[in-house]
Amino acid sequence: MISFNQARAIVASLEPLDAEEVDIANAIGRVLSEDVRCLVDAPPKDSSLKDGFALKAADISCASPDSPVSLSILGTLYAGQEGDLTIKHGQAAQIMTGAGIPKGADAVLPQELTTTQKGQKNKVFCLGSTSCGRNILKKGADLKKGEVLLAKGTVLTPNLIGLLTGGGICRVSVIRSPSVAIVATGSELTEDGRVDECDKIFPSNRATIGAWLKVIGVDSKAMLCRDDPKALREMLAHCLERFDVVITSGGVLDGKKDLVVSTFQELGVDFLFRRVRMGPGKGVCMGTKDRTLVFNLPGGPPSNFVAFIFIALFAIIRLMGNSDAFPTFIKATLTCSLKGRADWTQLLLSQTRFKGSGFFTVPVFEESRLKRIANANSIIIIPEGKSHVKAGHEVEVALLPKSF
Repeated sequence: MISFNQARAIVASLEPLDAEEVDIANAIGRVLSEDVRCLVDAPPKDSSLKDGFALKAADISCASPDSPVSLSILGTLYAGQEGDLTIKHGQAAQIMTGAGIPKGADAVLPQELTTTQKGQKNKVFCLGSTSCGRNILKKGADLKKGEVLLAKGTVLTPNLIGLLTGGGICRVSVIRSPSVAIVATGSELTEDGRVDECDKIFPSNRATIGAWLKVIGVDSKAMLCRDDPKALREMLAHCLERFDVVITSGGVLDGKKDLVVSTFQELGVDFLFRRVRMGPGKGVCMGTKDRTLVFNLPGGPPSNFVAFIFIALFAIIRLMGNSDAFPTFIKATLTCSLKGRADWTQLLLSQTRFKGSGFFTVPVFEESRLKRIANANSIIIIPEGKSHVKAGHEVEVALLPKSF
């Protein structure tokens, strides 16, 4: 049996999976496997920031509402339009936002600082002055061709997808998402929706795990296996051959029907640890066979959930290339006194809220194990060796990621 911190360190040492290329629209939440360089200048040419008139700033240096300066209009320019206008002294071109600046022009005077006069359609009257470069977005001002837009290891957010698209990128190389099998074990379980089997238990652990994997962008295969040695061996052997990660729920102890660990050992799984000094969740096991990771989680809902969040889910996120700590650890003020354990790290499902100038946390007091999990947004961590914590003292809290 190893400590909670030792188990977390083993998981943190996992190397990412190999890379794959995906369309940028499907890359949200993925981790870049290499630097991404900009393919284009944005904008591709000097462009107008305003609807107005492109002109030479020197021509209207003395313009004012009381003394407007008139310029000849050569034409109108629109965004995306190709044109070969050349502005000379005394001339201007009407221009729309995003249109390319014509040759000879060095400023754009906004539409609201101009006027026209009846019978003089080819003239614009400037009511104010401007300076060279005003209202012009220079070529490459937003993005420059060849610059590194994002570094290897960056997690792609919606805003970063927009940045890459602006740089002309439509496909990116990212760390491959792992294929995951979730196997709920036990003859007491029934498939989702079989309410006619009222003497059975529905696999809530499997559903919770699958839902959390969906949140981080990982699809999983849900399976169910009764306590039958032959059926269990066949299913686990299949999973070891087909998946990057195999997560089982139940069967981690030493009872006559707890067959999962022994079956995995028969199939050649090398266990890195089989017990962790954490409660709940101490029965969690982690092993490997070739390139497949195996996690055996306890069957009790709180134990299963805590072991999944701190060990299995953390491992999957590491495989996806995310180097950040998981979950997010903060300090919060405890609102009630709690007892700890000298021999393990105690983990308590909790509600944590930000009030005033800091975070405050309290355990979720629910007799129902499932409701306790459902109502928790965090987990209080009382480290090994700490026998009690008084109300008003700070404790470490793991904030559960928000799913939406």
